[in-house]
Amino acid sequence: MNRIKELRQKNNLTLRGLGQKVDLSKGAISRYENGVRKPKPGTWQALADFFNVSVPYLKGYMVCTRCKGYFIPEDDAVRENIECCPYCMNPYFEGDK
Repeated sequence: MNRIKELRQKNNLTLRGLGQKVDLSKGAISRYENGVRKPKPGTWQALADFFNVSVPYLKGYMVCTRCKGYFIPEDDAVRENIECCPYCMNPYFEGDK
């Protein structure tokens, strides 16, 4: 699942407030947060720029701070239990630790 809602709440923004900042309706933001619809590439980038994160991170991927590789954990995986990047074995992920 993407991190739009998590970042919106962390920044104390309402659906309407975020929508006004990135020129989207609160309904569109809600559908994106709930996975009903997926943002277009330009919208992903606008949201990532607003929150100052990478698009892969915003999409819910784990992003390695060393190699910048990214992957989506398995559905049943507990993010906190993933110890290192599968590509370079770095133990740190952008925003996760």
